[in-house]
Amino acid sequence: MFPQLKKNTSNMSKTLSTIALMLAAAPFATGHSWIEQMRNIDAKGNYVGEYGYPRGYIAKTDPGYNGDKSMNFNLPAAQGKAFIDDTTPLCHPGQTKPVQSQDKYPRLKTPPGGFVALRYMENGHVTEPVGRMLGKPDMGGTVFVYGTTEPKEDETLATVIHWNKDGKGGNGHGKLLATQDFDDGRCYEMNNTPKSKQRAKEFPNYALGQAVEGAPGNYAMFCETDVQIPETAEVGKPYTLYWVWQWNTKPGADPGLPVGKDEWYTTCMDVDVASNGTASKEASAKFALVQQDAETAAVSNFAARTAKMTDIVKGEYGPIFSAQPTGGSGSGSGGSPASSKPTPAPSSKLTATPPASFTTLPSASLTAPVVTVTAPAMTDSTPIDSASPAITPIVARSIHYRNGAKFRSLSAA
Repeated sequence: MFPQLKKNTSNMSKTLSTIALMLAAAPFATGHSWIEQMRNIDAKGNYVGEYGYPRGYIAKTDPGYNGDKSMNFNLPAAQGKAFIDDTTPLCHPGQTKPVQSQDKYPRLKTPPGGFVALRYMENGHVTEPVGRMLGKPDMGGTVFVYGTTEPKEDETLATVIHWNKDGKGGNGHGKLLATQDFDDGRCYEMNNTPKSKQRAKEFPNYALGQAVEGAPGNYAMFCETDVQIPETAEVGKPYTLYWVWQWNTKPGADPGLPVGKDEWYTTCMDVDVASNGTASKEASAKFALVQQDAETAAVSNFAARTAKMTDIVKGEYGPIFSAQPTGGSGSGSGGSPASSKPTPAPSSKLTATPPASFTTLPSASLTAPVVTVTAPAMTDSTPIDSASPAITPIVARSIHYRNGAKFRSLSAA
């Protein structure tokens, strides 16, 4: 059982206050990450079906876009604090409600048991880390993905990180679905670093429709977190995903941060659970971004990924887990007192338009990548059905991978 936040000593309080002031005065780093694109993955590892977006999605080229405010959510810096506590919110202010920003940025439609790639730009955290890296974790830190059918608008980070694999951790309102390295082993920005050059050669990426076999790539490659939707997810209802990236600074490594500091990033999103037929429909151009990559497949180990650091408690250096007993890691052994607050029923409203084509893609630059947007999409009111479409029959096949994951494939009969 995880303890509540302990009272700090006066010295600790002074130290944290000083760090908080430093953080408030300092500008945000030039590169942070959030989920920009969601893709279904078939049994062979190919991206299939239409495309989806997180809640409240704003593309980097949309009018009024501001990276530090539009999509980036740095916790607890957003509160002016050095470490998370029981009041730290989980979702960006624009993502607290289960709604999409525009029809052209629909939810992903995905089947029960299907794998989904949550795609994001590494923004220098993999190939060219920016700013101070003292005390930062290897592999760009760890990403934890949680799922629930009971989303709350006022959900807190401290509540969700108590959830575990069996769904019995914390208040029992959700479960841990994936624990993976931020660096997926393939992604890169286009820059002059050795790692970028090596990966661009091994995994060349291009603009959609402009791939030339054997030619050097000219597009950055998204990183991805691969998560399997529970087999028990109910067709016709939404399922909520929380992408939580832990990138904290450990104590004693940076002279300017003697007690370390927290740095978490989150993206909140929903998928519409649909039949295999609906989820496998061919992507349409009306939801594509103007600058879109041509990558057609997930990372090769999408169904068997893990992380160098899997224990969320060991990666947290603030006082919230200071009395943490052994166990309670991200592997599913932790727990916490049940919440006394009532949990609202999940939103049953599905987006009016099914997700379609490709989404976000960065430009090849050393600064924050440019991702362009398609023109406003037309509305497609095709309902989510429980049967496969008449034109292209789809069958569900189960494949077992070495890590025990069972995948319900999206493949033509």
